[in-house]
Amino acid sequence: MKSDPGEEVCLEIVSLVRLKDTVRRHLPSTSMTRRIILSEEDYFPIHEAIAKFKAFDRLLCEELAL
Repeated sequence: MKSDPGEEVCLEIVSLVRLKDTVRRHLPSTSMTRRIILSEEDYFPIHEAIAKFKAFDRLLCEELAL
């Protein structure tokens, strides 16, 4: 299938695996932020990952009172 010449194709994939490992180690099992992050897929196209990281950053800062 040919893509539209004006359509942007995202080839970069971002992993959430390290973030998930950190969350498992540092947030309690009762944490809603932990549950949300761990429920996500492990890999995303970069444009989706950036949006998710922004949301996760807000949630983590609020939970950790940063």
